Amino acid sequence: MIAHRKAIKLLEKAGYFLKRHGGNHDIYFNAELRRAIPLKRHGFDKNDLRYIEKEIELGERR
Repeated sequence: MIAHRKAIKLLEKAGYFLKRHGGNHDIYFNAELRRAIPLKRHGFDKNDLRYIEKEIELGERR
């Protein structure tokens, strides 16, 4: 659960906001970059956190 909260804070710090809730994921969207990142709600672990960090980094490079 701590990794999930950390991922949300990282997304919000990078300019993403919660666009909508999906079935098993929340969709965070950055309007400036026009980029969406899905965030799992269940079974979130350190590997998922690394994925989110990588996706944020890729979005910043573009």
